[in-house]
Amino acid sequence: MGKVTRGYVYRIRPNTSQKILINKTFGCNRLMWNELLNDIKNKAYRTPKEIKTQYDFMYECDSQSFTTTWKHLNQAIKHKKNKTHQFPKFKSKHDHIQSYTTHVVNNNIRLEGKYIRLPKLGKMRLVQHRELPSESTIKAVTIKRDAGHYYVILRIVYEQTKEKASDVRQVIGLDYSLSHLYVDHNGNNPNYPKYYHKMMDHLAKAQRILSKKVKGSNHYQKQKQKVQKIHKKISNQRKDFLHKVSRELVNKYDLICIEDLDLKEMTKTKHFSKSIFDTSYHMFTLFLDYKTKDEGKSLIKINRYYPSTKTCSKCGNIQDIPLSQRTYICDCGHKMDRDQNAAINIATRGLISNLQTEYGTDSIAW
Repeated sequence: MGKVTRGYVYRIRPNTSQKILINKTFGCNRLMWNELLNDIKNKAYRTPKEIKTQYDFMYECDSQSFTTTWKHLNQAIKHKKNKTHQFPKFKSKHDHIQSYTTHVVNNNIRLEGKYIRLPKLGKMRLVQHRELPSESTIKAVTIKRDAGHYYVILRIVYEQTKEKASDVRQVIGLDYSLSHLYVDHNGNNPNYPKYYHKMMDHLAKAQRILSKKVKGSNHYQKQKQKVQKIHKKISNQRKDFLHKVSRELVNKYDLICIEDLDLKEMTKTKHFSKSIFDTSYHMFTLFLDYKTKDEGKSLIKINRYYPSTKTCSKCGNIQDIPLSQRTYICDCGHKMDRDQNAAINIATRGLISNLQTEYGTDSIAW
């Protein structure tokens, strides 16, 4: 129970004049960021209001977005000082994604039927493919242009109504798989379609055509947008699949157990990097995380150093097993697919961890 903050993404269909103003606002916020960043580097600090007085055209755009840009830059500098991020970079009009963020002031951002009202832009057609949670409040909105299409990302706050379940009836363990996304403890897998691999030839052809265009020309920009649309289609297909699979798991199981993998380190292996990026397992775990919380269920992440693959799920014996060996064979006579064996160990370990968390270590009798 409590307040929950979520982001809801919707497609918008601005008219010609609205597109012009949105693109102007992208440019003005980019200029504001670069001017403020340049001041920081030169130790000559100005406020957004002072910068606006030098550029009259900025008064056409939403002033709240400039304040947000200023706050984002200050936050980026703090991250640099805390050594968690790199020093912020200057923004370019050639960046793949352009966006700006503005906050709600006096109900200036609101939904009106099939439309959304935005500061300076007025009413705009909204493709609302799903409803917002009941009693939700819009706090901020990000307007984004990606591959020639326009989107709004609504930051909303609402009351979490579902309490955490007191008992666990259905448990599943998932072992990461390069080819299938995961294999569960029953030996089932979702048969991930590998969208990137399917589109590789089409993408390579579009990129070859792009490489022959004169950089910066109109033909170059049009072809570049075609390449971006292919990437966007792959991304949309992948997200759609992961949302559906994660939703199915959360609806069916009370406790989901997965490994806390170091995917960044795994991508350094050239033979696996494309498959890891294609499956987007990290995104899948994020979907599971927030959906289990929304439904009052549990997601357990097993320590990455737990030898789930090396351990026999029947007798507990630990032995080394090469990656090329796809069947786990133990001295006790146990023989099973290595991924299913690992998933059983993950489910067992996760169930024990959940019991210890809920009822204490004395609840487990060995």
